[in-house]
Amino acid sequence: MNLDRVDLRQACFEVARSIRWRQNPVDEVLAKASVDLYFKEALNHEDFLVGQGRDPNIIVRAVRYIAHKHAIPPMEGDIDAFSVALEVLIELICPNTCVKADQETFFRDIEEGIQEARGDYA
Repeated sequence: MNLDRVDLRQACFEVARSIRWRQNPVDEVLAKASVDLYFKEALNHEDFLVGQGRDPNIIVRAVRYIAHKHAIPPMEGDIDAFSVALEVLIELICPNTCVKADQETFFRDIEEGIQEARGDYA
């Protein structure tokens, strides 16, 4: 499967727009200037996911999650905040390192949170 770069760019635009939530033409122009930074950062995960046999469009879905849950005005101009958030999501979705049994409780916490979140729409 190939990464839908058009969809990824749109998701990056959603992040930029969420961070610059004011709806006026100047903000729209500034938001577009950030899209390329987010897009380039997101592309850094494509080879890893493909190499693991995973759908690279996981990146699109993770970026959309960031746009709707974590992109807030204080993140403006902070590519590191976006990068770290995306890295954490990708690691949870497609683990890159071995984990130890003592992390099981944390994984259960994550599963509980996911079940709770699904309650909003299921």
